[in-house]
Amino acid sequence: MNDELFDKETENSLRELLSNLKRKVVNYLVTGENCLSCNEAIALARGMNRVSNGMVKFEILDANRDIIEKLMVRYIPGFIYDTKKRNIRFYGIPSGQEFAPFVYIQKYIGNDELTLPKNIIERVESIEKPLHVKIMVTPECPYCPLVVDTLNQIGLVNNQLLIETIEAVEFPDEANIYNITYVPSIIVTRIEDWKILGGRPLEILHGYADAEIIVKVLEKAYLKLKRMER
Repeated sequence: MNDELFDKETENSLRELLSNLKRKVVNYLVTGENCLSCNEAIALARGMNRVSNGMVKFEILDANRDIIEKLMVRYIPGFIYDTKKRNIRFYGIPSGQEFAPFVYIQKYIGNDELTLPKNIIERVESIEKPLHVKIMVTPECPYCPLVVDTLNQIGLVNNQLLIETIEAVEFPDEANIYNITYVPSIIVTRIEDWKILGGRPLEILHGYADAEIIVKVLEKAYLKLKRMER
């Protein structure tokens, strides 16, 4: 990527959307050696800072052992969003269809606003145990950003949920382990298994789902976890 990262229309839209946030959003971008797309990720981070007039910033961190453990980083590049517990992230380059939820979460955080219905928010708040939620996506998938946007907001409601969007073309190993043949796919596992590539799923959901269906899946996973811990 270069200085002309965004076309003029996109840049104007981003500037209008992000330059007037109520507070500055300070995300992390975790990079490291032997990362083929990290330079592209850094260019995107700098581009977002520029078009937002500094309201959306990415602190660039090296993926050393302390950072990996503290932030529970599983892949690089990793965009770790500015939430209290740093529980929402995107692994890979949020290009194509995935760029929209990457932008919208900056707005949700910066303006402290959500679009989820009240009843959905209340149900998400009632989930009292940590869960690891992985969403497999590809840049060309038209339904993926809708599911990612919903789960990003769910992660803002309940910071016990570790929400990870994984670009499956860049990181195919986990998708292969779960036999993912199409996206979006949601895999819910125990938070204790965050380091495990292909941790045993509590629930799996393939294809597009609205907020109601997604919350039902999370509730089922939560109830399974409660039974396992008795």
